[in-house]
Amino acid sequence: MSEKEEDYLKVIYQICEKRGFARSVEISEALNVRPASVTDMLKRLQDKGLINYEKYRGIMITESGKKLAKKLIHRGEIIKEFFSIFGVDEDNADTIANKVEHYIDDESFDRIEKFVKFVDSFKENPRWLEHFQEFIKTGELPECERMRQS
Repeated sequence: MSEKEEDYLKVIYQICEKRGFARSVEISEALNVRPASVTDMLKRLQDKGLINYEKYRGIMITESGKKLAKKLIHRGEIIKEFFSIFGVDEDNADTIANKVEHYIDDESFDRIEKFVKFVDSFKENPRWLEHFQEFIKTGELPECERMRQS
């Protein structure tokens, strides 16, 4: 799938989740594209079995379209959280995630997802993350206990 197809599918999914169906004008506004561009993309997504589209009747997302859209949205959220862990501000993390999610391979995404889960599991005592934040601010490695290798 192309990056644009993925973006359209996510928007269609989000609109359909809110009201049960989507209209071309809503998609056009959400993506800031011309209505003619929406119509062309709707035909492509329908040909791939991701949506059901009848002109003037609304757009419904298929089960396979929902499954793929959820996967894409999840990837974006995890990648955004990944960059947020490193102190990237929320808007920039969102922008980066929207770009990276289209190009990252499954193995790399799996590692990022596991890292995010790992970090989340240490929310109660994130000493190493606090040390990292200090390093970001000062450029100096903070004094901390280091694990000794035997």
